[in-house]
Amino acid sequence: MGQGCMVAASRVTFAYARDGCFPGSKYWSRVNKHTQTPVNAVWFNTTIGCLLVLLIFAGQIAIGAIFSIGAIGAFVAFTIPITIRTFFVGNRFRRGPWHLGRFSYPIGCAATAFTALMIPVLCLPSLTGSDLTPDLMNWTCVVYGGPMLGALIWWFVSARKWFKGPKVNVEHTMIGAEGNVVEGKDTGSTSGDSGSAMDRKLKGEYAV
Repeated sequence: MGQGCMVAASRVTFAYARDGCFPGSKYWSRVNKHTQTPVNAVWFNTTIGCLLVLLIFAGQIAIGAIFSIGAIGAFVAFTIPITIRTFFVGNRFRRGPWHLGRFSYPIGCAATAFTALMIPVLCLPSLTGSDLTPDLMNWTCVVYGGPMLGALIWWFVSARKWFKGPKVNVEHTMIGAEGNVVEGKDTGSTSGDSGSAMDRKLKGEYAV
């Protein structure tokens, strides 16, 4: 579980740092020259993960909240794009080579419903009535909701004024090995049909 969370968290940390969202983003988004991986982002998450694991000494309730947050975070991250595609994009979505066909919509609905059910379930305490005390309360909603509320406040106060969306840094995967076409413009010698086909791909006429 820890390894899975570490992989996902490191990927997200690098992506947000690349987009300039974090203090010190230039450092966290740095790609190691030897491994070609964002080592700084990985160590950043490793440090936070080790510190959070120390909560195991605070008792089962504290570390249980951390585990629940990991599950909620994964559910939310995976389901947001599914929900957007299912309920907001509709027929404008361009399918790739692998898709679920006519089953896409009902499976998307089921996935969204499952997440909507599991988030409150993971926030519920395991005890009720007179047995429920502050020491045995499930504090997941507070520990998870606090940072999310902070992120929302930060967005409305500051980030929405300067954040322009993800930065594209994978042009080389879209223009082929020759590197002749950048952002849909011909910057070098391209041969006939090859260059034309690549231009069409960059303009989105091919399903991705």
